[in-house]
Amino acid sequence: MELIQWLMNLIFFLVVAVTVGGSVWLSKKYKERYADFPWKKSALLIVIEVVAWFIFNRLWDWVQANLWIAAIIAIVLIVILLRKKKKDEQIL
Repeated sequence: MELIQWLMNLIFFLVVAVTVGGSVWLSKKYKERYADFPWKKSALLIVIEVVAWFIFNRLWDWVQANLWIAAIIAIVLIVILLRKKKKDEQIL
């Protein structure tokens, strides 16, 4: 279980790092064309990514502490999605 959390943290870190690096690179490209880079939009995207990272870690801690509840919720969601899929196939 620790490996999964470590891998997800690595993925979240890479996404945030690529977003920051891409923003810096794009800002230089914008400067070459005498345009302003939308830093507010870039900052908002980074904040959303960091909040999602924080929520994932809290949710993962909860899942590890209450594994049986998480399993029941997963089974219920699978049943609901399968019923919806069958209903959509009947309409077609």
